[in-house]
Amino acid sequence: MWLRLLKSLILLASSLGLAGCAASGPTEPSDVPVPGPQPTFPVQNAAVPAGHTSYDNQSLADLFVRLAHDLEWGGRRPNLVRYEAPIRVGMTGCCGPAYGGFVDRFLGALRSRSGIDIARTEQDPNLIINFVPGADFRARLPAQLCVVAPGRLPWASFRESPRRNGMRSFETRRSVSAMSIYIPDTIAPYATRICLIEEITQALGLANDLNGLGSSIFNDDGAHIWPTRLDHLMLRVLYASGMQTGLNRQTARVRAKAILDRINPQGRAATALPTQPAAANANWSEYLKDAVDPRNSTSKRRRAAEQALAITERHHRGASPHCRALRTVARLDREDAANAYAASNLAVRVCRSAHGETDIRLALVRLEMARAAYRLGRASEAWGLSEDLAPTLAAHGQGERLVALYALQAAALGAIQRPKAARDARANAAAWAAYALGRGHPDTRRLSQN
Repeated sequence: MWLRLLKSLILLASSLGLAGCAASGPTEPSDVPVPGPQPTFPVQNAAVPAGHTSYDNQSLADLFVRLAHDLEWGGRRPNLVRYEAPIRVGMTGCCGPAYGGFVDRFLGALRSRSGIDIARTEQDPNLIINFVPGADFRARLPAQLCVVAPGRLPWASFRESPRRNGMRSFETRRSVSAMSIYIPDTIAPYATRICLIEEITQALGLANDLNGLGSSIFNDDGAHIWPTRLDHLMLRVLYASGMQTGLNRQTARVRAKAILDRINPQGRAATALPTQPAAANANWSEYLKDAVDPRNSTSKRRRAAEQALAITERHHRGASPHCRALRTVARLDREDAANAYAASNLAVRVCRSAHGETDIRLALVRLEMARAAYRLGRASEAWGLSEDLAPTLAAHGQGERLVALYALQAAALGAIQRPKAARDARANAAAWAAYALGRGHPDTRRLSQN
């Protein structure tokens, strides 16, 4: 969505970087990154889409209204907005050839899973992906990874007033005939793919991010990179024949419930979708924003994370916000490996309780815990914690996190005197780094060295 700061920085802060034993993070090369080929893995994307839709249809209709009418910065749209014509996607700028195949595959998944008439075109697109000069993008939008905005504006026009053309335009727009996505051409390939997935999905009309929405890319915690079954269901409702541009909230809710009763029969007699009330998270969300904002000092970020954790321990113990706050504390305490280990250890139990045994967050927390164990000098434990994580990360299509995992494993296996296994893990890290970071990225080159 337009305010991409929180989710993007969580991803960039958590995916990479192993304190001297792996990829160091999203440092950008001076030129446009060139992605390497995607390595093969037997279960690659097997868990995409994740989750299920066995929730009460009335609670799902309420969720639909919040996603379609509310905006993540607090604004509201009085009427429902969606494309009323077939959606044709075009690409401008440097990087179309590098990502065209990825976009085609993603659009194909949207068509088959959401029933939306969407495809790529070379002529007269109404959803335009603009790859724009990275330095200019950062100068204009230093807090965003990428943005989407209504209309058919070239970057030269949009950049003159991003707030008016972006946020304000979302709030006042009563219909949409075209949308534009702006992606800086200097970000790493994995970040580009995340931008393509999220911005294309949200350009279709679901414009909100909600705290506590577990199995969804419309959750601001960045755990899910790919649309889940819940996300596809919400898109299917948006583009069902009973919906149309201009509906108010009340009518949209009534029609959404009727559509869901038809297309989601398991939701006619099911438990309500668990979500976190937005009002209860106001202070917590602000602290989290401060905690992941790299423009803040390290001490300020850590204080903010601890304040967010304190709020969740008082008001949301064992729930999704508690899981997220613990994950944030663990990431920010990398200089204090003992505290990071303790936060990760608790997060395993809390996240399991909040999201279930099979949720991707458990794998991410265990990776953080393994990192902390390695920094504490417990290489055998680090290997044990990380040994079976690769299939889960690959199944969820999280290639950038496989870089961190394999690099950690290479270091841990080397420390416990298993040189051949360490070399194999390092080779896997290098292959995934070329795909996630780019062929010329310093971490890719370092990992490729024997």
